[in-house]
Amino acid sequence: MWQQADAQRLPFPDGGLDLVVCQFGVMFFPDRIETFTEVRGVLAPGGRFLFNTWGPLGTHAFEVALQAGLERAFPVEPPRFFQTVPHGYADPAVVTADLAAAGFAVEDEEELTLQGRAASTADLATGYLTGTPVRAAVEERGGGPAVRTTVIEEMTARLGAGPVTAPMTAYVFRAAA
Repeated sequence: MWQQADAQRLPFPDGGLDLVVCQFGVMFFPDRIETFTEVRGVLAPGGRFLFNTWGPLGTHAFEVALQAGLERAFPVEPPRFFQTVPHGYADPAVVTADLAAAGFAVEDEEELTLQGRAASTADLATGYLTGTPVRAAVEERGGGPAVRTTVIEEMTARLGAGPVTAPMTAYVFRAAA
């Protein structure tokens, strides 16, 4: 069975699944231990929970460059979404402790670094500034087209012009119920 669901309120019977998979979502759970407990509840004995989370911000060159651009555009109180949310759950020891608190045993944790690719820093900046919660943070601070220009300039200075490639690190976990 494949079904998209709210991880905090899984619509499955207790012990009814062998596998739950979550791709780059656990960082957004408001209460991770509670949500992991919910996942644990729907897994059959010996079932598995497979998920990934981003590594620390410093291991993701695209977002390091983006953050530098945001800090240049907003020298006082720049948006910190990427530091605190997607990259804010990047300590494998903390993740492992949260899983244990929810009744899981971690079977495997792997750090994986791959090369991200984009046609340009302008494409990256547009995606980040319009397709993530950073958009609202920029708008709240009165940012407009000048912010996009500043971010693109900073990202280009750090990543280069034209097609760009940069490392992106994530952790992949497999936990048993």
